[in-house]
Amino acid sequence: MTVRTSTPHQSTTADVLRAALCVLTLTPLLRWTVMHHSVPAGEPWQRTCPRCGVSLGPRGNLRALSPLARCGNCRHRLGPPPWTLEAATVASFAALVWPGLTRLPLAAYLCWAAIGVVLAFVDIAVQRLPARLSYTAAAGLLLPLLGHAQLSHDWQPWIRAALGAVITAAVAAACALAMPGMVHWGDVRYALAVGAAAAWVGWLAIYAAIFLATLMAALVGLALLALRRASLTTQLPLGPFLYTGTLVAVILLPPL
Repeated sequence: MTVRTSTPHQSTTADVLRAALCVLTLTPLLRWTVMHHSVPAGEPWQRTCPRCGVSLGPRGNLRALSPLARCGNCRHRLGPPPWTLEAATVASFAALVWPGLTRLPLAAYLCWAAIGVVLAFVDIAVQRLPARLSYTAAAGLLLPLLGHAQLSHDWQPWIRAALGAVITAAVAAACALAMPGMVHWGDVRYALAVGAAAAWVGWLAIYAAIFLATLMAALVGLALLALRRASLTTQLPLGPFLYTGTLVAVILLPPL
């Protein structure tokens, strides 16, 4: 009798599929978080449908949290466009599973990615990166990685991640002071999570993440100018570019 063993590629594919299935149970919560925080600064968090007033969230209208992005009462469109958040989350989770991250590092980066997707959609909607989400993204990454450092007795990556968070936020703060029209303090707070995620992989990943984020923002800005959808004074939300650039850097650059 022959015993069939799975190849590493088959195993990784199965892990990616399992991660995709897990996303299906997570995205309603992510959709609610995006809707809850997609309000201009100074206004109360959104808890009801702006058209009919029905309560939203886990204790309210659950149909509003589906990928169809419609209020279950009045059919008003709510939150990110249909299926966009789900597609972004599935792609992010699959991308993190594929390189072979496991256990606590994988849990840390999945938490970081979930909040990063939420922040990206909130920033697109209202050009705002809520402080409590940015800090949660940084803590949700660093705490599991701290546990991994204790178990593996390898502290260098975690120390590098903590230093990377501080250094990246400090540089972003300097940019916010020098160019307040381009870099905002929400970007500075989110830089903690971005710097930590990139630096755990290696110092080069920080440069790669910032370079990729800047390049993507420039290309999108040029495309919008060419299509006459923006002017030279239009401010682009940096959150989606910071998240995507860091995710690509983490995936492509192997950990030191």
